[in-house]
Amino acid sequence: MLQWAQGPRFYSPGDESAFFAWLESIAGVTRVEGSGSTLRIHFRSKRLSKTALRELAAIYKRYGAKAKSRSRKTAS
Repeated sequence: MLQWAQGPRFYSPGDESAFFAWLESIAGVTRVEGSGSTLRIHFRSKRLSKTALRELAAIYKRYGAKAKSRSRKTAS
């Protein structure tokens, strides 16, 4: 599980929809849930592909997230 300490800031309903569609399209993401300003991203396993990690990094950069991770293992 990966947790955003402070959730993303959206500028329109379409921006929010695009964010969740992108996040849910990443291989290995099984569930996204939020409470208040905290967002939790659940994964199928503790290991993600390099492509999935690149996509997550792009989302974090674009939406200015602050994250807490419980595991950072990668697979080729």
